[in-house]
Amino acid sequence: MTVTDPRVAGLPDACAGCPLVTVLVCRKCKGSDKVVDFLTTQTRANVKTVRCQKVCEGPVAGLSIRGRMEWFGKMKGPKALSAMAALAGVSTPKKIPKPLRKRLAHERSGCRR
Repeated sequence: MTVTDPRVAGLPDACAGCPLVTVLVCRKCKGSDKVVDFLTTQTRANVKTVRCQKVCEGPVAGLSIRGRMEWFGKMKGPKALSAMAALAGVSTPKKIPKPLRKRLAHERSGCRR
């Protein structure tokens, strides 16, 4: 089917508002509310708060990359937040941006989802 097909042309784009990925944010970490606010306003990601992950280095956020959960600490600065927003803006993230590589929590890295 093409877009010019009359059966599809009148339908609204259902996926325009659908979340691309789910980002988990530790709700206990200091400053996590700012991370949640930033990601909900700047991305289409589904942002959920979860209990403490015991890798606290400031606000902690995680998402699935190539089928494995990756957690990132120290998510306070603008570079880290914008890199997370860029990563959450892709439906299937493949590569970790440079500002997030240093913030990778190795204790929880690569857990199968």
